[in-house]
Amino acid sequence: EASVWEEKKLKLVRLRVFNVLKNWLEFYYYEDDSVLLDRLLDFTQTNIRNTLKFSNGQLESLIEKRRNTKATENGSLKKMILTLPDPPEPILPKNRRRFKLLDIDPLEMARQLTIMDFKFYSAIRPIECLDKAWSVQDDENNLAVNVRASIEYCNQVTSWVSDVILSQTDIKKRSVLIKYWVQVAERCRALNNFNTCMAILSAFDNSSVGRLKRTWEAVGTRTTQILQDIRKLMGANRNFNAYRVFIHSINPPCIPFLGIYLQDLTFIEDGNSNELKKSKDLINFAKRAKTAEVIREIQQYQSSLYQLKPVEELQDFIKHNLKSTRDEEQLYKESLKLEPREREDEKITRLLQESGFL
Repeated sequence: EASVWEEKKLKLVRLRVFNVLKNWLEFYYYEDDSVLLDRLLDFTQTNIRNTLKFSNGQLESLIEKRRNTKATENGSLKKMILTLPDPPEPILPKNRRRFKLLDIDPLEMARQLTIMDFKFYSAIRPIECLDKAWSVQDDENNLAVNVRASIEYCNQVTSWVSDVILSQTDIKKRSVLIKYWVQVAERCRALNNFNTCMAILSAFDNSSVGRLKRTWEAVGTRTTQILQDIRKLMGANRNFNAYRVFIHSINPPCIPFLGIYLQDLTFIEDGNSNELKKSKDLINFAKRAKTAEVIREIQQYQSSLYQLKPVEELQDFIKHNLKSTRDEEQLYKESLKLEPREREDEKITRLLQESGFL
């Protein structure tokens, strides 16, 4: 019976272990895993070499390659060579040395933001998505540096859009800026950059800008309709169902809204134990499978590159403005100064005056 079990069961288990290790080293290895190589080599030279003679040192060879070869961004030793189309020519301001925000074409602004956003997104490593590493305070190992950089970028975009709108004392000028940023958000959506699109949308919906009723009344119907379409796509209804369906119907390149993945990973982490309830010695692989599914979706959009040209002057302009915004409290105070709270009777009087009745 022992020989039958060894022939039918044990060999199969050993073969599966060998294939898992081989695939990991070939396709899923990251530099953070380097501390495991010595232990893996010892396991390979004893357990595997003595039980799987056909392996012929395959794992030892892969381990040596990993020691001498810097892991690629996607963890694979194999590199794909793609023939990519030429990037479109940038739409430049008439004066590249001296220009203002509205001198930048909305499409080119969306392109330059996409270049910046994709740099953060494509750098995210699987280990950053585990154990809610991005939310750990005072993380000495800085495990989720790229996730945090992406989050900070989105927050800065939201603050910048809000700050720009609130920097104008004239209602008409504020409405022009809202129109501009709606156009940028729409161009981001067309570029499949849903992350920046959501960051801009968040500026319109925050307490400082969202309360500017008189400003929003001055925004044209066409701009309002475009914004409604974006809100419909990116809305949180039914756990972002419209967005989730849409993103699976498009072709990359694409920058998904990272916040949804972080939300999904948080629910998985908080709602599932690491070990099985019946036996604390057994790992809850169902939880690991759910986490892996989310990480795979993050990864699938990291390898398809955008063919866009960075423009140094525009990149510098954006970076400077992202770092120069006021905080939320200051923005809200400015919002109240621009459009103070109105009593109902004051609002009626104002509307009658604006209509010419008074």
